[in-house]
Amino acid sequence: MKIFNLSSKQIIMGICVNYGLFILAFFTLGFMSNNKSVVIINFVLDMVLCAVSLILNIRLFSTKYKTPIVGKIGLLFTTLCFAAFTYFAFLMPENGLPPVLFS
Repeated sequence: MKIFNLSSKQIIMGICVNYGLFILAFFTLGFMSNNKSVVIINFVLDMVLCAVSLILNIRLFSTKYKTPIVGKIGLLFTTLCFAAFTYFAFLMPENGLPPVLFS
């Protein structure tokens, strides 16, 4: 199984690609109409990207990868910030999206 034998460079590239897709998906939401299905799809996509990035970050903390600890913590902190941003953007009642998501 090749997916389990990733190098640290491949994991970091995967995390950065996920970050780019997250930003692209969230900014394209503004160009779409306020269609409920588009918002739900975007929310699910953002959560999946955050989950995959978190899994890759956890794998990166393995002792076999010789990445500096500051880089590992920085990537993990960025992933957690994206997850918190998704939570606040879609699930907080002050932002106006929960009526679209849950109505």
